[in-house]
Amino acid sequence: MNEHWQKEILNLLLDKYERTAAFQKGELPDRRVLLRFYDSGKTDFSAYDIDDHVVRTAINETVTAMKSEKLVGFEWMRGEQNHIIKRVWLDFSNLDKAYQTVNRQSSKLLVTAVVRELEHEIEAVNTDWIVAFYSETKDYLETKCRLGSRLSADKAERADLYRMLRFIDSESFTSLTERIFSEKCFGDSKAFETRMKPTLLSVMRKYVSRELTDAELLQMIGISRYPEPLELRGEIIINGNDMRVFRNGFCIYSNDIESADIIIPKTVERILTIENRANFFAYQNAENELVVYHGGQYSPAKRRLFEKLAAAIPADCQWYHWGDIDLGGFSMLLRVRTEILPTVQPYRMSVAELQTYQAYTQPFSKDYAEKLKKLKEQERLSDCLDCIDYMLNNKVRLEQEAMLT
Repeated sequence: MNEHWQKEILNLLLDKYERTAAFQKGELPDRRVLLRFYDSGKTDFSAYDIDDHVVRTAINETVTAMKSEKLVGFEWMRGEQNHIIKRVWLDFSNLDKAYQTVNRQSSKLLVTAVVRELEHEIEAVNTDWIVAFYSETKDYLETKCRLGSRLSADKAERADLYRMLRFIDSESFTSLTERIFSEKCFGDSKAFETRMKPTLLSVMRKYVSRELTDAELLQMIGISRYPEPLELRGEIIINGNDMRVFRNGFCIYSNDIESADIIIPKTVERILTIENRANFFAYQNAENELVVYHGGQYSPAKRRLFEKLAAAIPADCQWYHWGDIDLGGFSMLLRVRTEILPTVQPYRMSVAELQTYQAYTQPFSKDYAEKLKKLKEQERLSDCLDCIDYMLNNKVRLEQEAMLT
């Protein structure tokens, strides 16, 4: 018997068996699970070359031996007895031995084990998108009884994924460069880049955003190739230094934010966070104003900056946020209100701007509209409902760069 052909044939049959509806229900199929070897010129097993005497003979002998061990059944082509095999099927009376022969675990047993792993991980994390990924994957496994492309069948690879997502979820995690993150998480400075980065990005594209670049997605959770610059301009004192001397702005690098002692003078009347970099540089500071580049969904380091600003804000100072008039812009406003300061107000994010810059508005899809409707359910955005309703009724959104025209 040729072990190579035995493993290949059994694995193909077991793959086909595990795709049946009966397998998913925990039952045996009513019909044979078979492979056509040579049937009127059609085949499910292209390696079976009837014109290659050596290959055909080796496979014939292997299938015959497998039948004697009750692993498979088969039949010859009519008129080609002991010469050409027509089809081969799985012998359901000896399934356990079939799995053992190819050193393979039943996908049902594997799925059961992975579901238990996911249940444990769901309890261990708090980050919404990680919980959503685990929960949807668990539902998929329980419905389909197979891993598909969602998780690796290799236990060590799954363990690395769980370790990475727990590390990202931990409260102590702020911002790290890729190599340092990899060293701290895996004990190997190159493991993230060489093995885990594509997996993390794949999950984040589905559960965080499909629109952000790879670098933006990673920066959002605090992983970057280099320290992240946190950009500001205006009235602020940092570690005893009056930063007003930098009239065009300055930056604090993410790895210095924890040691930054921030004082906002009592004369400051307004803090303004601006989503888009072009608008941040184009905006002309008023007197007694502090302007901060917000960017997209902010990173842990930028969140720490915002927390320090909120702690230092003078009693008579108002915080405003200027973002796109779209799903992302209002989501960011909601996040700042939820995580940093509930009194943050929208700046130039109203019906008036949509009407003034109507020529620059853009349409959106039904799926986008459904997400926008869900945003309306957020009580913290109750003062923005007129604008969101206008967007939904007219199917328009506006990027803040349009206001620079």
